Amino acid sequence: MINPIFFDLTVIFIVTTLLLFIAKILKQPIIPVYIIAGILLVPVFNVLHAKDFVSSISYFGIVFLLFIAGLELKFNKLKHVSYVASIGGTILVILLSLIGLGISNLLGLDIISSVYMGLIFAFSSTMVVVKILSDKNQLDSLHGKIAMGLLIIQDIFAIVAFIALTSYGEQSFSNLINLIIRVILIGVGLFLLSKYLLPKIFEFAAKSQELLFVTSISVCLFFAAIFGVFISPEALGIGAFLGGLALANLPYDLEIISRISPLKDFFSLLFFISLGMLLPLHLIFRNLNITITFILLITLLRPTITFIIVRFFNYMPRVAFLTAITQSQISEFGLILAFFGRATNSLSDELFAAIIVIAIVTLSTTSYLFKYEPKLYAFLSKYLNFFGNTKDPFHLENLPEKFEKKFILIVGYDRLGYSILKTLKKKKESVIVVDFNPEVIKELMEEGTHCIYGDISDSELVNHLKLKDCKLIISTIPEDDSNLLMMSKYKKINKNGICFLTSESVKGALNLYKEGADYVIIPRLIGGHHVSSLIEGTGFKYEKMLRNKIEHIEELTERKKHVKRSN
Repeated sequence: MINPIFFDLTVIFIVTTLLLFIAKILKQPIIPVYIIAGILLVPVFNVLHAKDFVSSISYFGIVFLLFIAGLELKFNKLKHVSYVASIGGTILVILLSLIGLGISNLLGLDIISSVYMGLIFAFSSTMVVVKILSDKNQLDSLHGKIAMGLLIIQDIFAIVAFIALTSYGEQSFSNLINLIIRVILIGVGLFLLSKYLLPKIFEFAAKSQELLFVTSISVCLFFAAIFGVFISPEALGIGAFLGGLALANLPYDLEIISRISPLKDFFSLLFFISLGMLLPLHLIFRNLNITITFILLITLLRPTITFIIVRFFNYMPRVAFLTAITQSQISEFGLILAFFGRATNSLSDELFAAIIVIAIVTLSTTSYLFKYEPKLYAFLSKYLNFFGNTKDPFHLENLPEKFEKKFILIVGYDRLGYSILKTLKKKKESVIVVDFNPEVIKELMEEGTHCIYGDISDSELVNHLKLKDCKLIISTIPEDDSNLLMMSKYKKINKNGICFLTSESVKGALNLYKEGADYVIIPRLIGGHHVSSLIEGTGFKYEKMLRNKIEHIEELTERKKHVKRSN
């Protein structure tokens, strides 16, 4: 007789692989595939023998994903979005909690169930958003940074919610005080550990890749276990997230992420599959009004409120839109709250089933929102300017009435644009920079650079740019659709104009060339070309190599000063 655990894992991976092949052929996102696999394996055909084991180890998916989320969240990267993240994130959580609580009450739920539903409505999934943004190489984008800032605030509120609900379950004020003291003591202890002990441990561990890997896993599980033992069994994910934050500023973070990513992918696959396994088919039509109402609220109302809040902080409609669609699903913390509520009999089996259905639907729809976001934005963009600050959207007063000679347009400053602008200024070229980050625009204005605050995918902005007087467009944004829109309008107005565009993939670059681009930048290939040129130019002569080294150090030092100013 074959071992049931071995049999179950074999069936899970074979079924999932077949479904992934179908999804790949149909060009569908992968998260819904995992969930569908879980639904087929247990609620529909019931072919697994060790379901409890699969569900138990799937929890490692949350732990490792949140650990890596913490590793990738360097707070210095979020400094220039800290205002919208802290103020906007707090407003968002409080507003959504009250709306969720009020609507639950109107739907006939008792007060404690309404509180749970309000909290579940307020939190979005750090795990899912990190995975999707990582897959799309958008974690360092402006909307990615804002989204992660909002999620950090939500995670902080989630910890507070755990404390409050745990104390409610124990129905004792002394237990609440005891829990708060434990959280403070654990927080201080882990902070001191991460500040003074972990850097020394990892300095030694980094000498061996195997030791670095095992030490990283140990820190992840140790932080998770501390929260699980001393706070709540449901708080493992929060501990892992804080463990990642503790290691985020070490110089070995990228090596740790690359080592743990395969584990994360394995266990997160099992997490989404186990979510589908939990679907109680016989209860899904109970509380159908609650299920449908909250699916609509999470996929429509919550992104709309997020959009309005981000626009209120004067970010462009496209940035606000992309940030908003990251908030369109239930959080893993929401699911953990639901498990806790069910374990303490605060939530009925029927309401728990409704929450599982809501989670499955909203997690799946988020994948589709990201997949089709260019088409969605193109369809909705004409309506989005009604929200937020629409006064003087492009800051056209930053431009001179007329340049002495034809100008060069740089689209996107924060990535490759810094070096390009520096070179063009040395050549005394007339330059206009377009960027949708208000902090970048503020810095450029202080430096006296002609700039426009706007989104190049906005056709109204393109019409204001006087592209007839532009001799060259250099776009550093790796968004093929936006680049194609801008180039098509530019080439109609200025047939002799030159377009340098950017794409993340070889396929995208070839398509841009086919549509008329004069040169396409592929960031991940630039380094190889530069090193090849460096070897050819220096001829392995020490003096020339030393000169290049000194120049590079000076450039990096200047760039570091620039980053500090922009942050």
